[in-house]
Amino acid sequence: MRVVVSGWVAPFPVAGFLWHAVSYALGFRDLGHEVWYVEDPGWTADRGFDPLTRLPDPDCDAGARFLAEELDRIGLTGRWALRHPSGRVSGLSASELDEVLRGADLLVNVSLLLPDRPEYRCIPHRFAIDTDPVFTQVGVARGWDVAERHTRLFTFGRAPLPGQQPAHEWVPTRQAVHAESWPVAPPSRPGDPFTTVTSWQAFSKPLVFEGREYGMKDRSIREHLDLPGRTAVPIEIGLAGGEGAEEGGPVLAAHGWRITDALAATRSSVDYRTFVSNSAGEIGFAKHAYAVARCGWFSDRTCCYLASGRPAVVQDTGWVDWLPNGDGILAFRTTAEAAAGLEKVAADPERHAAAARKLAEEHFDAAGVCAGLLEAGI
Repeated sequence: MRVVVSGWVAPFPVAGFLWHAVSYALGFRDLGHEVWYVEDPGWTADRGFDPLTRLPDPDCDAGARFLAEELDRIGLTGRWALRHPSGRVSGLSASELDEVLRGADLLVNVSLLLPDRPEYRCIPHRFAIDTDPVFTQVGVARGWDVAERHTRLFTFGRAPLPGQQPAHEWVPTRQAVHAESWPVAPPSRPGDPFTTVTSWQAFSKPLVFEGREYGMKDRSIREHLDLPGRTAVPIEIGLAGGEGAEEGGPVLAAHGWRITDALAATRSSVDYRTFVSNSAGEIGFAKHAYAVARCGWFSDRTCCYLASGRPAVVQDTGWVDWLPNGDGILAFRTTAEAAAGLEKVAADPERHAAAARKLAEEHFDAAGVCAGLLEAGI
């Protein structure tokens, strides 16, 4: 079967966005399918950014260079295409891309940012992978036609989701991590910090739906600002851009958070793996919307930590209902629970490291996740 996987990397070419999408391509490849990776930023092109120059990149030239370098390293040389906002195509030629799409059996639209074009609708099976539950369903309830453009709807959330319509069945799925690409890192060293890479508010705005507010990650982090003072375990946060970034840094620093540059930590897969490997584990926060909706969302970033043998202490969004909690990954709702989780991992790092890798292999393996999509969608 010919599978076309699409993600959203070129407008903001960093390793976090890359592995969020490309894990699916590698998962389908491991299952024996003919895989192509195709990007088409479309209406999101105004967000184009070059992390090296830190300047706008409206035609995604930096993204094309990034994709060429990174996809070559993982064996997808000559099997990718980027349709630039200007209309030109990198990777494949325009005619080669058309041929790939005409012969495709399945389109996997990760994060739902692929624009609506006839050549995509002609692919017989079209899977929507909703990575932003709550916001997606409310958007559809307000008229976004993304559900009608796909033959099967998958989501990282769990019903009932705010805004979910009876006409649309959103099938629960899980984040995918290609564990082979994230080998177990050497044991952490005493004094290594618990880390994360995050934006303050992301690129979207808080929303109000049926009288309830669903906020961004800054609201979740504010509820735990005094965490560094509640534990002896060092904590470091790689703070990225997005809305309100200039506000987030001073707020965190004033409460004792160690801050590092998220772009430097994720400008390549090598840098990203190094950042994770130099951590004792992850301290992870979710968007306020995910937590208050109890939608069960789980982070692809956390999956990379787990696969690397790095335990994770992460905010409970309801994922405890479907994922084992307590060894390798520990949930928290309160700041006291977060501090206790960090101390627990620090007291027995080897046991939690082994459990972390086991969780990644058993619950988030890319081939297994992709096999589940095929079983439910075709």
